[in-house]
Amino acid sequence: MMMESQELTKTDKHLIDYIIMGFKDAFPIMLGYFSVAMAFGLLVKSANLYLTDAVMFSTIVFAGASQFMALNMLIAGISPLSIVAATFLVNFRHFIMSASLGSRLVTPRWWQIPFIAFGVTDETFSVVMAREGRLPVGYVFTVSLLSYISWGSGTAAGFLLGTFIPDALGGSLGMGLYVLFMSLLVPEIRKAPQIIWIALTAGILNTALSYVPLIGSSWSLVLGVIISSLIFTFLMPSLQEVVSE
Repeated sequence: MMMESQELTKTDKHLIDYIIMGFKDAFPIMLGYFSVAMAFGLLVKSANLYLTDAVMFSTIVFAGASQFMALNMLIAGISPLSIVAATFLVNFRHFIMSASLGSRLVTPRWWQIPFIAFGVTDETFSVVMAREGRLPVGYVFTVSLLSYISWGSGTAAGFLLGTFIPDALGGSLGMGLYVLFMSLLVPEIRKAPQIIWIALTAGILNTALSYVPLIGSSWSLVLGVIISSLIFTFLMPSLQEVVSE
């Protein structure tokens, strides 16, 4: 995804400009979210739950892959407390991401912060943090809101169309999340080719740790990201300057 490099805090910018830029940056996320959310809606329907369950899952939780995990746990009969605890731990990184994003915002009002923090996902965080300079609240909120609407509407569409969508097509919709991740990763690799080693390290660690007892696929992902990030921080400090440019 090609990101515009101009500063967003110039005095000649108005709210409408921030909204337009937010829409441009959010559009690829919206496409990816809608297709993946449709796959989630199909899974909810196949689990013999209701449309309200599907919509509330996506509008209250809004946690992407964690929703798939929570749904599988729910189907398996795991207790609600365990589901909440697992989802909380898997998404704990969002606290750090929200704090990092908050430091880049241009004079946010106190009541705006909870809404912006709620809208932080891996994809929205990657897109808005790729912008240079301070980030206007209107721009960040636009990206988050459009992504949120796309995820919720995609879930409802998948549930409602579940009867008419072939199983093969429904299963392929979940690939949209991986395509979306690649669309965010490739531009960074073009900027700094060394980043590919960080991505490969995280992928290898995730695969290896998923076979370790008591870790599982969810924690293997978290540990893989943490360890690869430490490698990036301590073994490749010069790469940070390249990425921040």
